Amino acid sequence: MGIILEPIALFLFLLSYAVHGVAILFINVYKRKWLKVTIQRKFSKSFKTDVLGNFLFADLWNVIFSTGGYQFGKFGETISSVLGRKYLKGTLTWFGLFWYYLLYVVDIPKWKKRGHCIANIQSDRHIDNFLKE
Repeated sequence: MGIILEPIALFLFLLSYAVHGVAILFINVYKRKWLKVTIQRKFSKSFKTDVLGNFLFADLWNVIFSTGGYQFGKFGETISSVLGRKYLKGTLTWFGLFWYYLLYVVDIPKWKKRGHCIANIQSDRHIDNFLKE
């Protein structure tokens, strides 16, 4: 049964995400707070999606990004945080390094903070605060 339910759940999640995104754009334009509110909501959703992806797909990330050491899958931590930890320890595969450097290049404001993944390494306190929300 899970073989059938998993793709249905993921499809409904993506559909809901798309419909919600369009609806929020119209609501925020109506309230004239479009840019500020949209940026805040998009960041919040991307962060939560990153945490969920780290947790749900940990087995995949551990196979394609990791040569050992610190593991993906800790709920409350982002993929970027784990990539940063693994980069510092030298335990990323070539594919993990590719994603590390791709995120580095894309996040221009974080260049002065040693890149996206290093700047976004989360402490246990930060993860605990996220879980309390």
